[in-house]
Amino acid sequence: MAVTKGTAIIWGVSTTNMTGYTAAVTGGYTFTGEDLGKEADKAEVADEDGELTTIYYYNGRKTLGLKCYPSGTSASSVSQPGVGDKVTVTSGDADINGDWICDTSTKSRKQDGVVEFDLSLTSYDSITP
Repeated sequence: MAVTKGTAIIWGVSTTNMTGYTAAVTGGYTFTGEDLGKEADKAEVADEDGELTTIYYYNGRKTLGLKCYPSGTSASSVSQPGVGDKVTVTSGDADINGDWICDTSTKSRKQDGVVEFDLSLTSYDSITP
């Protein structure tokens, strides 16, 4: 039994499922890692003396890296999204929960380990997947 003494810390990942694309299987994944980033393009404007006077941030987006392996009764080694697919992520983290666009999707296999998917997803502020 785990007992916390002192400062509380957050362990683990919040993602529990992904669906929305052709090869998806509901409840067929165990997530082992997630990396969330918030990004935007930036334009800087300088005055006649070359001093920076204005910064524009535009094209806001979030990026999400997920690592998972197929698991459960519906597990399939081919149940990974393809590039351009919409991926609906179910997560306890509001920043992660929702629809994403798949940018990259890799699968790795090894002799003494499980099949693992490594996914890069993007959610744009102004585009609905």
